[in-house]
Amino acid sequence: MPTLDLPAPLRRVLPAARWEQVTDGESGAQVWRSTRYVVKVQPRTPFPGSTLQQERERLRWFAGRLPVPQVVAYEEEEGREYLAMTRLPGIPMSHPDAALHPERMVNLLARALRELHALPVRDCPFNMSLGIKLSLARERVAAGVVNDSDFDEERRGRSAVSVFNELARTRPPEDLVVTHGDACLPNFIVQGEYVEGLIDLGRAGIADRHTDLALAWRSTRHLGAAYADMLLGLYGRELVDMEKLKYYLLLDELF
Repeated sequence: MPTLDLPAPLRRVLPAARWEQVTDGESGAQVWRSTRYVVKVQPRTPFPGSTLQQERERLRWFAGRLPVPQVVAYEEEEGREYLAMTRLPGIPMSHPDAALHPERMVNLLARALRELHALPVRDCPFNMSLGIKLSLARERVAAGVVNDSDFDEERRGRSAVSVFNELARTRPPEDLVVTHGDACLPNFIVQGEYVEGLIDLGRAGIADRHTDLALAWRSTRHLGAAYADMLLGLYGRELVDMEKLKYYLLLDELF
């Protein structure tokens, strides 16, 4: 059974607790939780946009703007990053109990995305627009860290290089807003009739709204295709471009 081994500075600020490992995420980090806190642990990576230090910076910026976990501490030790934060009350939208109420979840998700995308772009210091994302994608492809065996079904058998080339060739104009960057159901915490907060904000920043809409639409399809379509209608059909939705799903394959 794995255990959480905290660096000394984190042991000094976190109370003694029974830590449970969370195994249902896909962020690449180990995630541990107690009744009051969450600790994320991952190897220090050379790729911008995927470090816990950057997640810490984004959490601090979002604080007071939208409900997010409060940063408790951040440490680096022996090539690993540690980010400690408060645990939000409630359950993720992907939880089986939440899935019993798909229409409610879709309504809450659409509302949360509209509220997020309404934040003033001029105030956000994090640029995750296509120029940045494609440059980072090129680095990841060149470094061989993209797992093309994990591509979605419609892209099985393709190489990361071919996906990147298509993205570069078909780059669309951008409709920039403040985005979550990984707007999947597990990253929205709900309790009753409310969204209690957003988590896993390491890729948040200024980007096209379809960065979020694409991943939210794909994630909501697990509730049923009708609910995914409902999400787009509730968000605002006039703002949705289905071709751009496909583009940003393709981009996500490289991250």
